[in-house]
Amino acid sequence: MLEQSDIAHYLLSLGLVKPRDVVDEDLTVVDVSRRNCVFLATTRAGPSFVVKQAGPRSAGTLAHEAAVLGALAGAAELAGRVPVVVHNEPAAGRLVVRTAGGARDWGDHHGRFPRIPARLLGRTLAALHRLPAGEVEALPPDVDRMWALSLPEPPHELVLDLSSGAQEVVARVQAGRHLCERLGELRDAPGEDALVHGDLRWANCLALAAPGAERRTRVVLVDWELAGPGAAAFDVGTVLAEYLSVWIGSIPIADPADPGRLIARARHPLERMRPAIHDFWSAYRLANPLHPTLRRVVELGAVRLLQTAVEHAQGLAAPTAHVMTLVQLADNLLRDPDDAALTLLALRE
Repeated sequence: MLEQSDIAHYLLSLGLVKPRDVVDEDLTVVDVSRRNCVFLATTRAGPSFVVKQAGPRSAGTLAHEAAVLGALAGAAELAGRVPVVVHNEPAAGRLVVRTAGGARDWGDHHGRFPRIPARLLGRTLAALHRLPAGEVEALPPDVDRMWALSLPEPPHELVLDLSSGAQEVVARVQAGRHLCERLGELRDAPGEDALVHGDLRWANCLALAAPGAERRTRVVLVDWELAGPGAAAFDVGTVLAEYLSVWIGSIPIADPADPGRLIARARHPLERMRPAIHDFWSAYRLANPLHPTLRRVVELGAVRLLQTAVEHAQGLAAPTAHVMTLVQLADNLLRDPDDAALTLLALRE
């Protein structure tokens, strides 16, 4: 397994970076690990390289990502919008992909929620969802994108991996009879209807400028480990859930029993996000005639919020007020998705 200090020499051995980049200390390597051991290598003027190494339980998803990117390389609709595989070592569980330099993920918004990248993300997602789902193989059977649907009766392996704080979030979900019923209904609903990315959190949506330009008006989607046939509404709902999660996280919650008391003091008011949310949904809907209904998008956005709540509580002894507010928001979305779309997100079918 390569360590962070090994990455520069590894990329040199592959001929992907120049010796001068290393000697002049122009090459920066950052550990961005999540599911796998992942290092991001960048230079000031060149492209960026992502070196991924599979762990004991993720070799299947890394091999799957390599196959997905290979299949998408021939899709003209996604040219320049997905990473390029530059080196693949299946036996070593290692993958290297290249993206354009100067990219910034959507989480680095500094309080701004630009509309042009939102529209481009909508069009990019629509282009992906228009591709034949059979272009890419299904996920390994032990991988579940929408694992929050199983929270009413979670598998034993999931519970064992959770911290006490995350287990408390699961207990809160299980205590909600209506919430559990709605999750059961969604679990039993038809699922696979498109080729999907499967993990469209903002960290996997990169904004970058065109050559010679300064404004970041291009979008690249990274981390395709969970791609394959699936529910298009979950991709779209994940994008909406990211906006809602940032909004909730910016509210100064003084009283956990009344999280909305200081909603007017949110650092990132929902009103500031709505134009970008509107443009994202409108661009996606216009570019994809077979788009899912807005109701289903909101429902699966609620599922993504529950997964975000569990992920944020992982490693904590007890969930924060913001985490529990995400659970309550997901519950509210599932109680009346149509009303939530209109009054909360200002969206219409």
